[in-house]
Amino acid sequence: MENIKNKLIIAITGPSGAGKTTLVNNLSTRLNIAVPRHCTTRLQRKDDQEGAYRYLSHDEYAYFLKTGDFLISSGDGPEVKKEYGNFYGILKQDCSDSWNKNDIIVLFVSYKDIDALSQLRNDGFNIEIVALTFTNIEKGVKYRLTNDPLRNHTEKDINSRIRCALSDTEKYEKALQRYAKTIVYTDMLDIEGTYEKVCSDLGLRR
Repeated sequence: MENIKNKLIIAITGPSGAGKTTLVNNLSTRLNIAVPRHCTTRLQRKDDQEGAYRYLSHDEYAYFLKTGDFLISSGDGPEVKKEYGNFYGILKQDCSDSWNKNDIIVLFVSYKDIDALSQLRNDGFNIEIVALTFTNIEKGVKYRLTNDPLRNHTEKDINSRIRCALSDTEKYEKALQRYAKTIVYTDMLDIEGTYEKVCSDLGLRR
């Protein structure tokens, strides 16, 4: 990749409904921070923002992974196969293209990406991890997804996301405490409060 000495990656993570998309949109529109296209093997959703994703087949995704084209990549199983579920990643080239617009880029990441982000830091990347969460994971995820105006989540889907959020939080809590620049409990703040706290904690101009 190009010289990254003066570049910054803000990596936003957290459970379903914690406000990741809203925060990223605020950082992008209000501070002109670039958001690289993200890759996914899942199907396109009606509320996906135009141009936000590259929708790849599992074979296409596996090819990019094999050739080392991803900056980070994670998924639901040990191999990039349809039977293992969906996979998500960000291509190095998409990061470079975004850095041509701004020296700061912001990414959506999974808890599963924490170790990879830590390794990238060791490799010289300037990365700040922002973890959005709830004071009560189960109640927070259920409330946000039940009241999501953009998608009609089934009870089965909500319960599945709650289980995933609880499991991932327990598994990666120590890593988040160690590596995250800031952990924000979004059920204690409104949208503006979340944005202001993240900007303050990261030293971003507002």
